[in-house]
Amino acid sequence: MIGSLSPEQRQQLMAGYVLYDLSAEEAAILKALLAEHPDLQHELAQLQATWEAACEITPQAPPDHLRRAILPIAGIQTSAAVNIPTRQKPSPITPPPIVVGPWWQRGLGAAAALVIAGLSISNLVLWRALQMAQTSSGETLTVALADPTGMATATAEVQINPQTLEGSLTVANLPPLEPGMVYVLWTVVDPNAPVTVDDKNAILTTVFTVDEQGRQSQPIDLPSIFRRDGDRVRAIAITQESAADPQSHRSAPILIQPL
Repeated sequence: MIGSLSPEQRQQLMAGYVLYDLSAEEAAILKALLAEHPDLQHELAQLQATWEAACEITPQAPPDHLRRAILPIAGIQTSAAVNIPTRQKPSPITPPPIVVGPWWQRGLGAAAALVIAGLSISNLVLWRALQMAQTSSGETLTVALADPTGMATATAEVQINPQTLEGSLTVANLPPLEPGMVYVLWTVVDPNAPVTVDDKNAILTTVFTVDEQGRQSQPIDLPSIFRRDGDRVRAIAITQESAADPQSHRSAPILIQPL
């Protein structure tokens, strides 16, 4: 299967790695691809270096036609600021065929996804800025979390107001909890963010349980980083943890959405 990947698919996988926007399945495919083609590791390192450089300097302005194609879809002005930190390497799981995750459609829409497929690294800067623009605008943002493996039917929706730091959490179809366990909502931030985090760069945001149907709906208080440094928020995730020590953060996410 790895040998059947087109050059465009390989570029999309490497770009997703650099942006921390790979699904678990895509991360596993990329790992296998690098093992089969070690020469691509140099290309990936160059892409990472280019991305890091783009985070520290004003990026080259994308072509006008690209801005006209993407910005109206995102519903922001063309003067939107670009401030995109780097991201950590995602952890691979089991490799099924490559699929484009639902975050493509949720963030920009199917039309924008077609444009993004051919972006250069400088234009990926614009794309990432579009994803973060709504978070920093002060408007209420709705984030839909999903199972990283794409297998479960559980869902979660988080409403975020970065100005008031008020939000809400609504979940459905979560598995029943074992005795002594709780669900925990985490805010995952950039490693360099000026905020206290655990060893997974996460902030415990709220602890909750579910009813017999796996449902819960409740208001939540958001970490101050949403208002102060919203562009440093990397993801929102849900895990199962011990009720006696939920802040230990020992479990992998069962639901997550990169931002």
